[in-house]
Amino acid sequence: MKVDLKQKTTVITGGASGIGRQIAYSFAENGSDIAIIDIDKDSGRKAAGDISEKYEADAVFSHCDITDFDKVQSSCREIVKRFAKVDNIVLAAGYGSRVSLEEMELSEWKRSVDININGPFNVVRSLIENMLESGGGNIIFIGSATYYTGSGGGVHYSTTKVAQYGMMKELAYEYLSRGIRANIITPHIIDTPMLRKRYPDTPENNKKLAARLPIGRFGKPEDIASAALFLASDDSGYICGTEIVADGGGVHYKH
Repeated sequence: MKVDLKQKTTVITGGASGIGRQIAYSFAENGSDIAIIDIDKDSGRKAAGDISEKYEADAVFSHCDITDFDKVQSSCREIVKRFAKVDNIVLAAGYGSRVSLEEMELSEWKRSVDININGPFNVVRSLIENMLESGGGNIIFIGSATYYTGSGGGVHYSTTKVAQYGMMKELAYEYLSRGIRANIITPHIIDTPMLRKRYPDTPENNKKLAARLPIGRFGKPEDIASAALFLASDDSGYICGTEIVADGGGVHYKH
């Protein structure tokens, strides 16, 4: 998908790998400067370096644990100092594991809440004033179809992803009249490192995953990046407070 994001700056959490990294590449390809926030130092630096070399975009990496509000504020101050304004926030960082309720340790629950709920809050809270002062922008959450299907993660994962949906709705309600649109993309079975932890890349697993979807294939990070590009573009200017379900038909339709 081609859109014009020149003279825009996009902050992406979880941009070091998976869906977040592909969104960073796709936004840079369409002209946006990129700031990646991630805890994975090596992969984050590599992603930012790749973007700077390949695209006509400025890219920086900020090594930061998004669960730590003070560190997030410091990271965001440096990003604003570098780029002056932030036009798009993409909240792609996430944590999930397949653990049943009776086996779940409290630490696992708290980690999911910290990364999937507190993390987005910390980032948006740290950047919202700059976004308002700059005339508005877009906040894009990367949710999960698990809050429809109940599969793909434990109760900690689905609960925190539902919370992201609620956060998006409230942000849209509060800030739309002030120029900020908030939306959420809901992926289902996307080929990412998180998926491959549960389903290693084998012909048998790939066939099994594809068979679960009416479209006949599982998703790619590029599928989600295209949806994010649309939401960041002027073409989606009348779309706010809603979701794009990118699921290959797997949520609402069955064979």
